[in-house]
Amino acid sequence: MAATVHQFGDHLFLVVLKPPISGFQDFIGAWLVAGPEAIYLVDVGPAVTADQLIQAITALGVDRLDYICLTHIHIDHAGAVGHLARRFPGTPVVCHPKGTPHIIDPERLWQGTVKTLGETGRAYGPMLPVDPSWIATESQLASAPFHLLDTPGHSPHHFAISTDSCLFAGEAAGVFLPLPSGDIYLRPATPPRFFLETSLSSIDQLMATRSETLCYGHFGMRKDGLRMLVRHRQQLLFWEKRLAAETAGGGMDSADFANRWVDLLLAEDPLLKGFSQLAPEVQVRERGFLRNSVKGFAGYLAGLE
Repeated sequence: MAATVHQFGDHLFLVVLKPPISGFQDFIGAWLVAGPEAIYLVDVGPAVTADQLIQAITALGVDRLDYICLTHIHIDHAGAVGHLARRFPGTPVVCHPKGTPHIIDPERLWQGTVKTLGETGRAYGPMLPVDPSWIATESQLASAPFHLLDTPGHSPHHFAISTDSCLFAGEAAGVFLPLPSGDIYLRPATPPRFFLETSLSSIDQLMATRSETLCYGHFGMRKDGLRMLVRHRQQLLFWEKRLAAETAGGGMDSADFANRWVDLLLAEDPLLKGFSQLAPEVQVRERGFLRNSVKGFAGYLAGLE
């Protein structure tokens, strides 16, 4: 299956990857910047779609990469990094220092992914290791045409990548899905363990760049980036207030509290209103991620007691 490529301006491309998983269409992408200063990728998708990505960027006439950048090491973003590093040997791999050991020796990351995601994790495919000599050095990063922002919240090993023209947010800005109606669907990416203050601080860092062009890890681009960041920050605070009220009423006492909280938020969070417009198989996928997100909030709220 071939990847789909969307072009934004002269130098920016979104390569839409298609893993063999129901409901995962138009969800996982790799950003290619093919500019005059440098040619680089931001995220590479899972191992199972490595050939799709390589074929897509080759078809665009790209025969070298100056950097392979990872926003974080979750294997839907970083699983193909070993494949890309072998296809473009010598290219510096940019990865958060906390994540670097896990792409050099990915076995523990792979086992943890399978344990957490089950068949979805297996479908992503196992990673190939990255040679330590391929990890970007400080001197290589010093001449890079981008800045790295340490933005934990979604994960402790998360970078956002800021350029003069756009901001690659990874999942620090939540998960955005464009809808045919023009409405939006925006949800937190707050899996356990979750710390609200850390996520809010990361969003504040993103807002401080003043970038209006926001490129999501999932999925696509918005030209009103600051507004979207403000709305997502408000969304996190709304979830905290609403779910804290549920917790105070014994809301985590039942085994199915996560499903009940998801239903509550789908009914009350205006940024989730677009859920009803999603395809049935995408709704199944999103309900699973929403359950993970509310469990992240549950752990955070339990820690405050």
